Amino acid sequence: MRLQGMTKKEVAAALGIADIGRLKVWMRKYREHGESGLMDQRGRSRETLTIDRPLAEPIQH
Repeated sequence: MRLQGMTKKEVAAALGIADIGRLKVWMRKYREHGESGLMDQRGRSRETLTIDRPLAEPIQH
């Protein structure tokens, strides 16, 4: 959405995210780490997070 020229405020409204600060954090994590950066990492050991495995089945277009 941001890549399509929408502002952060417009993206937040479209996705129902009340806290633009949270959106900024998620955008930064995605930019720095890709999809794996968006995984909930609370309560996981460092070793568990570094295992190289697919996150999900690839999306078929």
